[in-house]
Amino acid sequence: MAVLTSCIITISWIFPEILHAESVDNFCQLCNHGSDRLAIYSLTRYAALVPSLHHSRCLLAFVVIHGVACLAAEEKPIARAPLLGYAEVMSAESRSMQGAAALGRRIFEDRSLSQPIGQSCQSCHDAQHAFADPRAVSLGAVAGKEGARNAPSLMYAALIPSLMRDEKIDEQGAEVFIPEGGLFYDGRANDIFQQVHSPFFSSNEMNLPNAAELAKRLRHAAYAKEFQQWLGAAAWADDAQVNHYAFRALAEFLKEPLFRPFSARIDRYLDGDDAALNAAEKRGLEVFQHAGKCAQCHLLESDAWPHPLLSDFGYDNLGVPSRGKADLGLGGITGRKEEVGLFRAPSLRNIELTAPYMHNGSLATLREVIEFYNRRDLQPDRWGTTDYPATVNHKDAGNLGLSEQQENDLVALMSAFTDETLLVMKAQKLTLPKAPPNTPSTNQVRHLFTDATHRLDPVYKAVGPEGGKHESQDDR
Repeated sequence: MAVLTSCIITISWIFPEILHAESVDNFCQLCNHGSDRLAIYSLTRYAALVPSLHHSRCLLAFVVIHGVACLAAEEKPIARAPLLGYAEVMSAESRSMQGAAALGRRIFEDRSLSQPIGQSCQSCHDAQHAFADPRAVSLGAVAGKEGARNAPSLMYAALIPSLMRDEKIDEQGAEVFIPEGGLFYDGRANDIFQQVHSPFFSSNEMNLPNAAELAKRLRHAAYAKEFQQWLGAAAWADDAQVNHYAFRALAEFLKEPLFRPFSARIDRYLDGDDAALNAAEKRGLEVFQHAGKCAQCHLLESDAWPHPLLSDFGYDNLGVPSRGKADLGLGGITGRKEEVGLFRAPSLRNIELTAPYMHNGSLATLREVIEFYNRRDLQPDRWGTTDYPATVNHKDAGNLGLSEQQENDLVALMSAFTDETLLVMKAQKLTLPKAPPNTPSTNQVRHLFTDATHRLDPVYKAVGPEGGKHESQDDR
């Protein structure tokens, strides 16, 4: 008991902004199960919800809590389930989410959830283009309306970490806090659950007037009977509950193995299969890691996931050509003038399938993108004006000095980042890709997803799917 009390005190002292009954209950439950590493994962999820927290405070919390949890393990040894492959001890949340992904797919494809009817999530996230949009910007449900940004790929989107500031030391020895992570190009959504809310109500997208209208349409959808059975009769009458679990179902669909197969040739190469890349691609990889400076942001090292996501999800102003109204990017969210015009670096996975490129779709081909990185500052007339020149990064891009052969090799390398599951889907004319058989299920890797904002929703835990109270060991 003293150990758990110490944990609670530690959290309340270091993270007063996020202390609430659920997070404390959640952490205590994890400590009771003797999983100090899983407790740290849990705290990381909550810490990520407060991007203003300094990295040093997070680190201090981890050290203190890790020590306390280890003491608890010494007091009472407990057999620990492995972090991977723990489907046999699924939490109540995992059980309650059974069937949610299938429902999420129905919602994802439902064209009746827009005003006027005719647009769905799928309209702007086409599986044939790695769930991106081949148009520079997507058209809205209302004729004449269009978005301001290029719709990004949904492959691996659920794996993007929440927005936080990473503490680093710059070249002058000063402490700086670098923004990384977050959904949307400006990081305004902490996780995939928050992200899926926005398109339904954006006037440039699905254009629904309010949450009540969304709930009404869900109750009249072709899958309404299945949705009601899953949710339970009591919650089915509550608009907030209906919408909450619709968003949860969408998030579960986007976590499915088909969205995270790690089946590209670069994965095989990094695993030791030298034949996975041809000669030009190997030369391109050398440029990628060194002269091209690509790997500084598009990391080749893996973290929690089995293979790299090919991005640090940091923010930069690349000086891309202007298109439409000037876009503040990250600066529009944080209000910091030095972050105006900065956008999150995308994953390069499946980049060959997701043209056009940049946040505004202003560059049409990969060849053009690489020439832009290499020659931007040498050929300013070719690219035209950019929205916010004051914050453009001239240090790492714009005059790389690459030869034409090096550019060609970089272009060749990009095809090695394409998931073979998507290529098979295209060749066999399938609707969706199929993940490799050995891809872990969502339940097996649930602890690796950084999403946690659904737990802060006021309706969470009120009434869960199947009409019962949530009793998840991961959520109390």
